[in-house]
Amino acid sequence: MNVRRYIIALLGLTIISHCQLSAKTIPIPVDSIFNHITDISEIKVIGYVGDSIMNYIDIESQDTLKLDCKWKKYSESSIKIIKENDSIYNSLEGTFPEVGETLLMLTYKYGGSRILFARKEKEHYRFWDPKSIPFANSVFFVAKNGVYKATELCKDDYQTETEFHCSDGFLIEENEFEKIKANR
Repeated sequence: MNVRRYIIALLGLTIISHCQLSAKTIPIPVDSIFNHITDISEIKVIGYVGDSIMNYIDIESQDTLKLDCKWKKYSESSIKIIKENDSIYNSLEGTFPEVGETLLMLTYKYGGSRILFARKEKEHYRFWDPKSIPFANSVFFVAKNGVYKATELCKDDYQTETEFHCSDGFLIEENEFEKIKANR
């Protein structure tokens, strides 16, 4: 009887400890992002200092700025493992732009200050979270009836009747995003 209690107690402590040590998934309704934008900048990535600083130029002001990206090395190693196991995996979650790339950086408030990157792809902007890493990822809740769209990766697998749940990011048509930028 004492052995049984010991095992149950040990199992309980293990579960409690694991829950407290595990990073959390952050559910983010996409509407919340666009209701709490603090900045939209077109940037050009000029380099990385180790795995902790991204240097970039703000295209409008021509200022050279820095972004803390100390999680970059962990993200890239996690993504490399996933791609080794699934050669067609093409998610942008947890990735940073390439040196020389020009794209948008959107800053918004949602439980703190956060950023997203966006690339223009055909008639859409493709947004993703560079901080979204396995076990601590951002999951975007994308309504099925709205201006925001799920990425191809999420369209078939991660959905309810009313929305897609996407850690890969989301899409918005170029003309809809231009309206949002104009109304800021």
